Amino acid sequence: MLVIGCDTDARRRAAALAADTTVLDSGAVREPIPRGIDPRMVEWRGDGVLIPSPDSLRKTPGYVVDSIFPPEEALRRFRAELGGDAPVALTGGAPSTDALLRRYWGLLQARDTMAMTPLVMSAREFAWLYYPESDEADQGLAPNISWLLLSANSGRGLARALAAADTSSSPSSPILGTACTPAVASVGSNRISGPCGVIRLVGGRPDTLWLVQRIIARGGIFKLMSFANEL
Repeated sequence: MLVIGCDTDARRRAAALAADTTVLDSGAVREPIPRGIDPRMVEWRGDGVLIPSPDSLRKTPGYVVDSIFPPEEALRRFRAELGGDAPVALTGGAPSTDALLRRYWGLLQARDTMAMTPLVMSAREFAWLYYPESDEADQGLAPNISWLLLSANSGRGLARALAAADTSSSPSSPILGTACTPAVASVGSNRISGPCGVIRLVGGRPDTLWLVQRIIARGGIFKLMSFANEL
């Protein structure tokens, strides 16, 4: 379990004030809205993490115009923009959550961001394997907007994870293990779990660093849905 002390809360509040962001009563810092995202299309969880609003598309000024395209057409257009072959399975990744998190942590400590690409869900995997089986279209979230939001959170999450790895123990010091919260959601053929992280020894005590917000598993392959996290 991750225990956050008062000094950590104070540092987060100071950092948030310096960045002109909002700090919730719980001490969590509310994530900023990425450039290019309409504020009416998103909302914040209690821990400050930015998520799509359930009726985001209906809140946008262009909804009446955009709504002439049914979800199937919106997805077809998004896929056409991506190009390439339609994937039939996840590729890359790892054979288990534990292996995926250990590989990701090792690359974070090595700062090898190029080698991380096979560990995270690609745009085509999102468009063909995840989005069609999710309920995001029913919630009014178009595929291009959903992917844009996921990507924006991913970039910020990777920066935070790299910073956490920099301040961690030596790369030669092994982690004690990995952990995920127990909830697992079935989304069509996909299994979604998280948050997940690595367990380190900090001050002589085990401490979990929650590196990943969501992990997708399909056909025996495990991948990060994005680099987003709750650090």
